[in-house]
Amino acid sequence: MSGIYDEPEFYQAACAYRDVPAEVDALLRWSGRFRGPDGSEAGPPRSVLELAAGPAEHARELARRGLEATALDLSVAMCARARELAKADELSLTVVEADMRDFRLPGDVDLAVTMLNSLCHLLSLDDMLRHLASVARCLSPNGLYIMELAHPADFFAAEHRTTSEWSTEVGDGTVSVRWGAQDQIDPVTQITREHVSVTYHKRHGPVRTVTDVVPNRFWTATEMAAAIRLAGGFTVVASYGDFDADLPVDAAGAWRMILVLRRAGG
Repeated sequence: MSGIYDEPEFYQAACAYRDVPAEVDALLRWSGRFRGPDGSEAGPPRSVLELAAGPAEHARELARRGLEATALDLSVAMCARARELAKADELSLTVVEADMRDFRLPGDVDLAVTMLNSLCHLLSLDDMLRHLASVARCLSPNGLYIMELAHPADFFAAEHRTTSEWSTEVGDGTVSVRWGAQDQIDPVTQITREHVSVTYHKRHGPVRTVTDVVPNRFWTATEMAAAIRLAGGFTVVASYGDFDADLPVDAAGAWRMILVLRRAGG
């Protein structure tokens, strides 16, 4: 059976609980706040790259806001889905099929983003360093890289900050997701083999379930800080625990670890 990343419609439905317009509001707010030299305010970004973009939900929303948007993903199926959705909405979106550990773009972008904890697919420090070097190559001076990771409390605290099971109403039915509920983290590698099950109940249609086992690496704040220093070229200018109200990452209600990196100026 094919996995969740080979089924773009299922992946998209599984993430339908996310408020993409509100998250894009936050991305643009932070970009205006930190993208200028030495942290001074700058105008809105003109171009954006979404990495490990999947169906490119955020890149397409940013294209709707008038940005020159590029979506990058390693999956042929996801790239095709992103192109299909952009065409249906009459959006200008450049889609690049490439590995986020090693890629180049023909020109610089003002803003790069990685959403939905997609950095969990970088399983080693070497992977993370290669990734950061590739992102730095494509960012303009003082450009920002905003990365959204899982909150460390989800794998180190007694109580998780996010749920492992949920159901969401979508346009043509209901999708039920069960993600990694009983999976154990390897204490040495910090990698889990997460079991995911997505059931799509389409109205007046068939019920279909896709299952997968996905290796995920969980990164701590100190590991990310060390990787960023080793890679060079970036300064961490802010961190948040949510997209709403600039919640600190160490707040009790924080459920994500969002890092805002600024590339060194030219």
